[in-house]
Amino acid sequence: MKAWGLSGPEFLQLYWIGLALAVLVAVVVRVRVRAGHGDQPVRSLDMDELAYLAGGPRRVVETSLARLLTAGELRTSRRGTVQVTSTTQSLNPVDRAVVTDGQRYTNRTVNLMIPAVAQDDVVTAIGRRLEDMGLVVNPAIAKSALHKGCAALWVLLAIGVARWVNGIAIGADIGWLSVQLVLTVLLIVLLTRRGKHIRTARGTRVLEAARGTRTRAASGDEALYAGAAGAVLFGGLVVYPDLAVRSSLLASSSTTSATTGYGGCSSSSSSCSSGSSCSSCGGGGGCGGGCGGGS
Repeated sequence: MKAWGLSGPEFLQLYWIGLALAVLVAVVVRVRVRAGHGDQPVRSLDMDELAYLAGGPRRVVETSLARLLTAGELRTSRRGTVQVTSTTQSLNPVDRAVVTDGQRYTNRTVNLMIPAVAQDDVVTAIGRRLEDMGLVVNPAIAKSALHKGCAALWVLLAIGVARWVNGIAIGADIGWLSVQLVLTVLLIVLLTRRGKHIRTARGTRVLEAARGTRTRAASGDEALYAGAAGAVLFGGLVVYPDLAVRSSLLASSSTTSATTGYGGCSSSSSSCSSGSSCSSCGGGGGCGGGCGGGS
């Protein structure tokens, strides 16, 4: 008996062809999303913009923390808290946002400060500038595009499920079709996955150029990458050069985890409470502290 006018092998063959074409469409969409469409020329980026490019808004705050600690405007405790030591004179808006947050609370923990300041307007504005230059992708646009790219896979899955149900009803062999459906679901999950922040191919080239600059002797503009802030910019708080300060900053982290989408790291969950924090892996190749728990 031929359900839908197709024998089992014929349907399976057509399903494989449809699956290959649907995956091709989804892959092309992913590539186009990362290609970027910024129409502004790429100028020389400042430290905060490079930090955002390397690890998203969290890395911007981590770099600011390193800058303020080096300047002596913040100090750390062994419990993982930071305190403002004096009224800051910094003209950097991100630094001012960090200091303002530190002044608002007594013994502010790093794992609460980082996500809070990362949502500040001065940080999100950096992301918008990078989007205009075609260096990062707006998360909402990326999510929408990836889901649209998998539309053909969803249609194919629906057809396969209908055939599977029909096969059960008529007592047909559905073993290979079941394998195809499972594979389709796995591909949908894989192809719709994305980091919270997506760097375009153009953004990756800019970041790699900056990373290469840092490996050379610091002189002129290259001094931008020198010191603790330069290290944290590319690697996060876990590469802060002062061991005592680094241990203090990460003191409230009980486990190591997870990602920002820039680095393509895989996520391993861990729970975070008000007294602890999780570290976050950034695209610059290192992992930096702080995903805050509840208050």
